[in-house]
Amino acid sequence: MLSIIIPVYNSESYLSACIASVLSQTYRDFELILVDDCSTDSSASVCESFAAQDPRVRFIRHEENKGISGTRYDGFLLSKGEYISFIDNDDILARRAYEIMMADMGDADMSVIAAEVLDGDAVERKRSEIDAAPAGPVQSEPMSGLSAYELLKSGTCRYGDIGGPWGKVYTRNIVEQTLAITLQYKESLPWSYFEDNLFVPLCYPLAARVVLHQFTGYLHRGGGLSRRNKPTPYLYGCIGAGNVVLDFYKERGFSRLYDLYIGQHLVYLQSIYYRIDRFEDDEDKRKRFLSLIEEAFASYCGDCLSSPCSSSSEKLSSFLFARIRPLWCLLVGRLVLARKYR
Repeated sequence: MLSIIIPVYNSESYLSACIASVLSQTYRDFELILVDDCSTDSSASVCESFAAQDPRVRFIRHEENKGISGTRYDGFLLSKGEYISFIDNDDILARRAYEIMMADMGDADMSVIAAEVLDGDAVERKRSEIDAAPAGPVQSEPMSGLSAYELLKSGTCRYGDIGGPWGKVYTRNIVEQTLAITLQYKESLPWSYFEDNLFVPLCYPLAARVVLHQFTGYLHRGGGLSRRNKPTPYLYGCIGAGNVVLDFYKERGFSRLYDLYIGQHLVYLQSIYYRIDRFEDDEDKRKRFLSLIEEAFASYCGDCLSSPCSSSSEKLSSFLFARIRPLWCLLVGRLVLARKYR
């Protein structure tokens, strides 16, 4: 059986459409677990209504807010299925999404469809277009999870957006293997241990076999936590999570993935640094997290500059940040990041 888990928080505007897109799937053998993380709107009532109407739906509500990783984890602990999947509470799926992913599980650890990020009502329009298209065969490609994630980080992946925790079916075993590593960061990285900045980068290379499908069946609403100007708990978690991922790759001997990841991580740290410096008004947070970024550069900048996979722009901006900060502030801060974060 497949267990589908939806972490719920203040999503009354889109939650019904999300749940309905699951219940209307052509694949029917699943349980749907809704975990409300202390919503202050009517989200809990929406969940209760669906649970009363369909025996496949189970609903629990947290007594205290745990964040999205904690909410996913509690849903996973309640799940009964051999296979696991996650959906964000404002996203929707094409009707054949799970039919396609489950058909190719076989001896795979993960089965993956592409996600597309859309704004507002464009999500529903896109789903209607996909569902109206002829239900022909879908091209699929099996490979190792390490190869799949190298493909994603190389920027040459032709399967679209496959980097989130959603748009996937996992075996319970591969989720447990990954959590055996990430759960040690449950207290220090509470927003990351079951998210796309820590769980996913470790899960892929741990998977012996992944099947990628050329089917865009997961429709993700834009405007997530990482897109806000003022730093969020998720964004702060990205600092430590990226460091953990790099250390994991080095320890496991995933040298190409390490080389692909390091430049991207340092560029992302530069954007976080700018946002903290520009928008964070909590002085304790400023000191703590700016210091963590400085420490990360001291640890990883040399490897970035020598990486055969880091781009020239990644190397240049990282060099300037580490060695010539005033010039970085002018060329990267004012000319690039200031335009992006206003």
